[in-house]
Amino acid sequence: MTVKVDKNIEQVVEEAESTDSPAENDDAAEIPETRVPVAPAPPAPRKSSSLIGWLALLLVLALAGGGAWYLQDTKQREAALLQRLSEIELAASREDDRLEQAGQRWESQLQQGLAALREESEGQAEVALALEEELSAVRSELSRFSANDRESWLLAEAEYLLRLANQRLIMASDTESAAALLASADGVLRELDDVSLHPVRAAVASDIAAVRAVPKIDLEGIYLRLAALAEQAANLVIFEFPDQESATRESTADTWQARFEQGYEEALVKLSDYIIIRRRDVPMQALMDPQWEGLVRQNLRMLLEQAQVALLSSNQDLYEASLERASRWVEEFFQSDEAAARAMDREIRQLADLQVAVSLPDISGSLSALDGVIESRLQQGGAE
Repeated sequence: MTVKVDKNIEQVVEEAESTDSPAENDDAAEIPETRVPVAPAPPAPRKSSSLIGWLALLLVLALAGGGAWYLQDTKQREAALLQRLSEIELAASREDDRLEQAGQRWESQLQQGLAALREESEGQAEVALALEEELSAVRSELSRFSANDRESWLLAEAEYLLRLANQRLIMASDTESAAALLASADGVLRELDDVSLHPVRAAVASDIAAVRAVPKIDLEGIYLRLAALAEQAANLVIFEFPDQESATRESTADTWQARFEQGYEEALVKLSDYIIIRRRDVPMQALMDPQWEGLVRQNLRMLLEQAQVALLSSNQDLYEASLERASRWVEEFFQSDEAAARAMDREIRQLADLQVAVSLPDISGSLSALDGVIESRLQQGGAE
């Protein structure tokens, strides 16, 4: 259909040219042309045929230019597409190479890991085999244990408990822990149910009774009472001048003689602020320099703390000596605050009368008896 339209357009153009310039038609007639017969165009007016011809020519030129531009653009796009395709192929090739290298590297690492895992598995298998052999040896040893071996373990446990009870009583004076350990040892001996251990159990019972007979001392209560006294020592008044109230009188004198007498009296009152007369029933002692008051209080506090240390170490002599010196310091230096000083002195004397050291019993008899039984059994086992 397009071919027919193009040829019709060419025929119209030729007719327009032959109408305008006959000379040109004669020249053109000399050139042989091969034409395809087309349908006759409808007759057109003479004036409009030239315009139509030019329009057709312009249309043909526009179509030819558009076709050429389209062909050129198509070629450029094809070339760009081919270049892009080549770049994609090159990038794909590089990516394939990189993936191949990574795959080789991963495969190598995997092989190394598998080899290390196999070696580790082999080592663990050897360790497991060694542990199994050791466990078999232990089982064989345990299978040879008898009732006598169990009794030996229980006797060793009872001996350990008795030895620990002696240490707690001697080193820490802890009668409650010592009694508990002795009772535990007696329970182990009772579990053995052996008639030959009757003397040992009798010795244990005797030691338990001796420990429980020791008088209990409230160490915590005595310690706290001494701490309270040490805190009170900082509040006692060592020596204090009484406050003098100066009475000021208004000047009511009118004459110079009256004013002179009033000034004289005020001067005497002023001097009385510097000169104090005090009557005491006890012998007068030299006044203490105020800078030594802190030292006196600190010394009293140290004596009370020394008594605390003696209490914890069950040192009766040091305990009594410390409290006796503290009582003397209170009587000698704290006379201005008599009520508080007397209360502190009374509390110190009550604490000094307490017994903080007790005689501890000897509970080594039960341990010696059990050691004798164990030694005799070992000798019998060696003889057999």
